Amino acid sequence: MRAIEQQSVDKAFSQRAVRAVTVVRRSEKEWYFTFVADDPVTKKPVTYALLTQRGKLRTWADPRHLFNFLNERGVTHGNFNLDEENKHEKAELPPGES
Repeated sequence: MRAIEQQSVDKAFSQRAVRAVTVVRRSEKEWYFTFVADDPVTKKPVTYALLTQRGKLRTWADPRHLFNFLNERGVTHGNFNLDEENKHEKAELPPGES
């Protein structure tokens, strides 16, 4: 999974490049989403998540606000992962970062 900034997320949504949106329950008060889009360079599918301005995974304490965020970007359906495990969160740093 690659984490990207909101500007890039909004661009992917506006270009209708987003597919396979998944809402993940990380814990009782931590929800986030991932989506699949083709990498602009390699054209291969990549799973992305939203970063905060401080470089951390953007989470919502109330999933209703997360669903409102997604709905504002045109998402009307997707998947859920409610197992509260972090095994699916293997972050991939952008090139040049360690």
